[in-house]
Amino acid sequence: MIFTDICRGIFSVGRITPTGLTLLGTAFAINKPGFFATAAHVVNHNDNGLVIIFNGMSSMQDYQDTSRKQVQYMSAVIAEINPICDVCLIKTEMTIQSTMSLSSTDNIQVGSEVVVFGYPHSNHGRMVLTQQNTHIGAKILIESAGIKLKNIILNIQTRPGQSGGPIINSQTNEIVGMVIGSYAPNTNGGISIGGIDPQTLHQTTHAISAEYIKEMT
Repeated sequence: MIFTDICRGIFSVGRITPTGLTLLGTAFAINKPGFFATAAHVVNHNDNGLVIIFNGMSSMQDYQDTSRKQVQYMSAVIAEINPICDVCLIKTEMTIQSTMSLSSTDNIQVGSEVVVFGYPHSNHGRMVLTQQNTHIGAKILIESAGIKLKNIILNIQTRPGQSGGPIINSQTNEIVGMVIGSYAPNTNGGISIGGIDPQTLHQTTHAISAEYIKEMT
């Protein structure tokens, strides 16, 4: 099945545990049947009990019922992980695939408008697919394991659960990146207030270029 509305190709990632279903983050269908991309830290290199959860939406204009207690899901396994780029491919028996092309941050300019989709506040059990329109604030290189990786900074704040969400060029409808998460200084002795690191409460988010996902397909 090839979807026509973007919301039908974006899923919440979860894990079945002895105490129930735990929401982990966001995944999205790519143009390879049955395969989904997400951030590696979302699945934590572990596909035990891993599932892709259906949002039941046909359009982003649908009302999402936050009182819904029952969800449909399908078992998933990790097909491949690139821990350096924080990219993971998940495979299921679903034949769903995206018609959107995986592109690169090379193909978008600073200041360009992009659309970000994901499930903020999944760590609190909230499953609401959210659309956010923002702009590219900068292109940066982040070194990991001696390799300099292409990233972009989004002029928007993201919350836990949005990691793994697609970033779409609003002009070309290509997927140019994937949300990794809010920037936090690498310092010791940080504090947490209500489970939130105050250092992440700012209007910038890091995202990895989609070219690293494309290389894995």
